[in-house]
Amino acid sequence: MSEKYDFGQKFPNQTLQAGECIFREGETGNFAYIIDEGEVEISTLVNNKYTVLNILKAGDMFGELALVDGSPRSAAAYAKTNVVLTIVTSEQVKTRIEDADPILKLLLMVVMNYFRLETGRLRSAKEESDQISLDNTKKEYQEKIYQAIELIRLESDLRSGFKQNQLVCFYQPIIDLKSNLIVGFEVLLRWFSPTRGNVSPSVFIPLAESTSLIIPIGEWLLEKSLEAILQVKKETNYDIFLSINVAQKQIYDPDFLNIIKEKIKHSSINPKQIKLEILERSLFEGETALSLVKNCRDFGLPLVIDDFGTGYANLSYLKNFKFDTMKIDQCFVKELENNDKDEIICRTLINLSQGLEMTTVAEGIENQQQLDILRSLGCNYGQGYFFSQPLPLDKAIDFMKQY
Repeated sequence: MSEKYDFGQKFPNQTLQAGECIFREGETGNFAYIIDEGEVEISTLVNNKYTVLNILKAGDMFGELALVDGSPRSAAAYAKTNVVLTIVTSEQVKTRIEDADPILKLLLMVVMNYFRLETGRLRSAKEESDQISLDNTKKEYQEKIYQAIELIRLESDLRSGFKQNQLVCFYQPIIDLKSNLIVGFEVLLRWFSPTRGNVSPSVFIPLAESTSLIIPIGEWLLEKSLEAILQVKKETNYDIFLSINVAQKQIYDPDFLNIIKEKIKHSSINPKQIKLEILERSLFEGETALSLVKNCRDFGLPLVIDDFGTGYANLSYLKNFKFDTMKIDQCFVKELENNDKDEIICRTLINLSQGLEMTTVAEGIENQQQLDILRSLGCNYGQGYFFSQPLPLDKAIDFMKQY
């Protein structure tokens, strides 16, 4: 195995035989590694004498320091037994470091310096008391290290799962609260992994959004949504809209809007049938944001501001950005029938939306009392388990036929 190996087609792991060199001391570090099976020996030369610094086992990571700071390898790594390694690419690490908070970068450098110091002390063969102190310090980092390893493994599984069609679109009905008709669906992602089972969206969605993976997933989801609109039309003769969540990285992507326009034009679907849901915390001031919103509206794409009131509740967003719909977060709905403050907040948001010529959609409706209150307050649309849980497309169409 060599650091020059092209892992583009062999991501994310590699098998080595006992005795094979993974990397040599002084080499440039292009990859880090997680041990899935077997043992790896970390060694160096001390006074021209071969010295074993550590024996790593399944679950351990190595080679990450050179990957992060660009320094040459400070030791060599050999397969002590037959091993299976998960490859950690520079893209997985460096992108996160570049986007990280300055304090987080500082903490990272402190941890890295600690491990550099550890290697130096092992080379110098310090006293036993120093080794005990070093071991205690290492234990403090162990939990965080394993958490990072698990996150990288999860990302590798997600990338593989996306390529292997393990992601599935589900659709939650959106109801017109006046006519009681289904007028659209929110598109939600589900991941059914053969090894991890049904992975919670609260786990894999933030992970995808923190990496470049959200870009191809977003394109794929749009394609599936356009296909779903045509399928619903074919089977029910109704023109429905679909609400699609947009991540911050998609907003920053210069090709984002052009890709949406091209795919919608190719499908011959009315742009008004695709609603883009943008989290309030994803918004940003400046010409780029204003230009994005203006271009969406010029093309006919309706915009929904999601989770307004749960973050900064920055009213300047409503002043400077023209949205079509405000989404009332489920945290204001789940106790609506028992909490006067929630009712006041919902009324305020609905009145504010009406004054700004926006419609409102309340999510998380779970009972008739909540529905009655929202109707009395003038809320336009609703969704939640009271109507239906998210469904695969065929069941969503059946539900629409029966509703």
